[in-house]
Amino acid sequence: MYFTMKSNKTQWDPRIINIMSDGTRVDDLTGYIIPAGHQYYTVLRSITCQNLSVD
Repeated sequence: MYFTMKSNKTQWDPRIINIMSDGTRVDDLTGYIIPAGHQYYTVLRSITCQNLSVD
């Protein structure tokens, strides 16, 4: 007798939470300046490319 385990697969929905240097959490970075070349841009670019390739 064999048992197979199946799990429900769900769509991964990324959520970005920004943690500032003083430890506070910020959901919206409106009004903050992000320096060029920061890792934040790489993350946003990868999420955007994933969304474009899915559609």
